[in-house]
Amino acid sequence: MSGKPSSLRIDHDDLFSDEVEDYLAVQQNLRQVRPEAEPLSWWVRILYSNWFYLSLAAGVGAFLAWALLEPFTSDSEEDDLAGLLLFPTVAAGVGLFLGAAEGLMCRNLGRAAFSALVGTVVGFFGGGLLLIPATIVFVLAGQMASDIGSDTGPGGLPGGMGFLIFLMGRATAWAIVAIAAGIGQGTALWQGKIVLNGVLGAALGGLLGGMLFDPLYLLLPAVDGEAAISRCIGLTLIGLMVGLFVGLIEGWTKNAWLLMKHGPLAGKQFIMHRDSTVLGSSPRCEIYLFKDPDIEPRHAIIHNRGGRFEIEDCDTPDGTFVNDRRVNGRQWLQPGDEIVLGETVLEFSLRDTE
Repeated sequence: MSGKPSSLRIDHDDLFSDEVEDYLAVQQNLRQVRPEAEPLSWWVRILYSNWFYLSLAAGVGAFLAWALLEPFTSDSEEDDLAGLLLFPTVAAGVGLFLGAAEGLMCRNLGRAAFSALVGTVVGFFGGGLLLIPATIVFVLAGQMASDIGSDTGPGGLPGGMGFLIFLMGRATAWAIVAIAAGIGQGTALWQGKIVLNGVLGAALGGLLGGMLFDPLYLLLPAVDGEAAISRCIGLTLIGLMVGLFVGLIEGWTKNAWLLMKHGPLAGKQFIMHRDSTVLGSSPRCEIYLFKDPDIEPRHAIIHNRGGRFEIEDCDTPDGTFVNDRRVNGRQWLQPGDEIVLGETVLEFSLRDTE
């Protein structure tokens, strides 16, 4: 055929027909204009880093425990009640603030209060129980240090190699007791992974913080025979180290997480420990997204399918969007995917295990 191909003609009625309007509405519904996320400043990244706010919280808890006991502490009395309560009280103070920190950062006051209560109870009574093996280790190390150290160093501490043995004995004792301070939040949330992170982080933090306790005692002279200043700094440092290492261990062992790029907690990471993580405006959700009227109480669920992650929209009127496309039912997630719920933008990340 030698003739020119016929052209397709669309008249006014075709262009504005119900079929075209319905098609355009569906396409518009499948796409979402992503709220623009501003670059996060360095101080915001630090503020929302769990190692930062957990170390700060645990340090405050240890300091307040010292302030509570110090008026009743006497260095001239070997068997005073305050000295006996030192380990469990510090563990309770650290557990209280460690438990509350995550909930407070996420503006979930109910979760913060419950985790703080559990952290306090577990810290105090767990610290009391762990005081038994801690005391055994400390007494054995002290005896060994006295046998090896022929001379007595400054402050009545063993000299030479004996001082190192004595120092390691105290550090090990604090590592044992600190475990009770680190497991409160995981116990409150009934999450074994968080409990394990708390055990490892608190033990490492207690060990390192405990190693600094006696050197501080030597560097800061006692006033009127009382080592209140060195005890204050030493206990606070132990709390700081416990919180620091709990946060670091959590960061080192995380597998999948969401970074809020736009929203009221922009810069905050949410680590997904559960098989199913619910996102929504209800405080009962694992990821509580507040101050967004377009987010439903249960908006979306992220399922862990053996290391692969799938997002499910909970039949919400405004929808859940991944990379600007609406999720119809369920959709697999890939590292770097941006999830939009209302005005909130989250970036999905997955650790490369290969």
